[in-house]
Amino acid sequence: MKKTLLFPALAVLTALRLSALPGFSPSISDVPGEFVYYQDKTFERESYIGFLMYDEKTYAARYYAPFDPKKSAPEMNVCVYVTLDPDAGHIELTGEKIISARTPDDGEIINYIHDMLYELNARRIKAGTVSEATENTKTNSFLFTGTAVKDDFMQFGGTVTVIYDSAVPLFNIKAIENARGTADFFVVTTGRIQSSEDTTFEDFKGFPKNQNGKKHSFKKPGKSKITEYELSDGQKISLDECWQRSMENMWFCQNAAVISIGTINVPSGAKAASGKTASAEVLRTLLQSTGNSYCNWESVEIENNASGCTVRSVVYQPSAENITVNIKKLTSAKNGEFYFLTAAVFKSVYDKNRSYFESVIKSYRVEQ
Repeated sequence: MKKTLLFPALAVLTALRLSALPGFSPSISDVPGEFVYYQDKTFERESYIGFLMYDEKTYAARYYAPFDPKKSAPEMNVCVYVTLDPDAGHIELTGEKIISARTPDDGEIINYIHDMLYELNARRIKAGTVSEATENTKTNSFLFTGTAVKDDFMQFGGTVTVIYDSAVPLFNIKAIENARGTADFFVVTTGRIQSSEDTTFEDFKGFPKNQNGKKHSFKKPGKSKITEYELSDGQKISLDECWQRSMENMWFCQNAAVISIGTINVPSGAKAASGKTASAEVLRTLLQSTGNSYCNWESVEIENNASGCTVRSVVYQPSAENITVNIKKLTSAKNGEFYFLTAAVFKSVYDKNRSYFESVIKSYRVEQ
């Protein structure tokens, strides 16, 4: 029988931001239900470790490794539910419950989970104030921008560079590079569960090797009538006859893509862009995995301008085996809200027709 994480429902339903893990005060406090997954390259097999915050006292930690036919290594899935003292100056466990099926090899993995909880938290405390990421480039450097701190970490060979970014929940650690400059430990996805029945955290099994996903049909239009759509708040977008309007602010394209436009509120005091990159608080929200769909952080690209930012990422939906390119564009509004365009295109379609879909995105504008 499949095991399900059991959390009291109240905490994961609240939007209240709590403080953080013990011993430090992040610039962005964590929300109940937020989680982060890392890939750890120090293992001889593909390995992931994830951490989820239930509240200031209660967390889940999970190790997952898929079946490895080359090593005849079976799938491993170890999940631990822990409580800790939030008033301590470091992680001090007050309780623990293993909530996954037990195997003879679990003991070593549970020790690894304990070690990573202590070690990651200790390094985050030592790092002190963490700034936001620097400007992203077209080389997908998003994972390797932020506050870089030299440290000593025997798990990763001794001297390392730890890259911190407040867009990452919990430890704010984005990547750990060894002395050779190779990332041995890095974020692969972040997210937030929405209720005690939400299995997004416990179901994560990494990303497929084939990053194109299923093939989907799409016929690029020739000459076609262009219609300009305008909302009452001044948002406009120009679309050809491939796009069918479903709602006032939503259009579908041949079952291959969808676009919607509207307005959103961002956290109080947050900006669409800060300096040369999207603000960390906005990025944290835009890149969250939800509803058993997973945003691949290795795919993230960010573009910025004076009024806002555009964030591109690849999202995997295991249940349907679909991979989409998600494009989210924020434009500052005068009243403190943000105009928001979001588009999702099947990756196999986007890759062959990138110029077409980017021209559609480019046609979006706001007249204030």
